[in-house]
Parts: sequence; structure tokens; C-alpha cells
Amino acid sequence: MGNSLRECFEEGLLKKIRPNLNYSEQSIRQAEHFLDEAESLINSGIKDMAFIALYNASFHAARAILFRDGIKERSHYCVCKYIEEIYHVNELVTMQQSVILDSLRSKRNDIQYSLEQPELEEDIGEIFSEVTGFIERVKEIIKNGKKPVNTTELK
Repeated sequence: MGNSLRECFEEGLLKKIRPNLNYSEQSIRQAEHFLDEAESLINSGIKDMAFIALYNASFHAARAILFRDGIKERSHYCVCKYIEEIYHVNELVTMQQSVILDSLRSKRNDIQYSLEQPELEEDIGEIFSEVTGFIERVKEIIKNGKKPVNTTELK
């Protein structure tokens, strides 16, 4: 797989569909559910599963944007590229919010697929705060109907 957003569309890993605000709202609810789960796991000292829940919360928030924009995803990597190249570039999300999504994706892969237990040195409280901010930002974007510019070339 290539590294660009354009390649994600060319390879069918992201695909234009009819925008669906209902799915967008459902995805936000799912993001909030995983955020609640992450908080419980953090409070219980279960750090690795908390990372997975935080990634799921971030992913569903990002997916809410894609549903709103009429994009179907088949690649978590390409979801991260979409948020970075469309929403961060258009200053609708911060650099930190786009970076945390992809770094959590990578950490989730390490936790879920590694044959060894990965070292988790990150400050999970700080990550929880960043994910909470990302979800709130996504809700604001959807509520206010903010759309990025220059997305017409995406197919």
C-alpha cells in the first residue's frame, strides 16, 4: 500500500459514498462508549486494554467524520491519513489530534498482534485527555457543519 491519501482512494481503501449523519452520530456514541471503557480500565490499572479502548474511541470519532463526509473506510491507516491530510491541513483538528490517532493505531497493533508484551511508557492520563479533546472537536465539527476545503479531487 502506498503512503498517500490519493493512493488510499485509488486502491479502494477509502471510497466515496452518500454522506450519512445517522451513522456519524452512532459512531460518536461508540467513541464515547469506548472512552468510558478506557477510563474504567485506567482506573483499574489495566493499561494495555486501556490503550486499545482509547484507540477505538479515537477511531470511531474519526469514522464519524468520514460518515459525515461520505467516505467508507477499509483501512485504519487510511482513516488516519484522511484526518491528517484533510482535517489537519484545513486546520479543523490540531496536529496533536491527528498524530495521537495514528500513534494509538500503531500502539494498538503492537499490543494486539505482538508475540511479546510491549512496553507502555506513555502517560495514559495525557493520552486520555487528548482523545477526549479529539472527540469533543469532532462533535463540534459535525454540529457546526464545518467542512474542509479542496476535497473535490478525491474520488
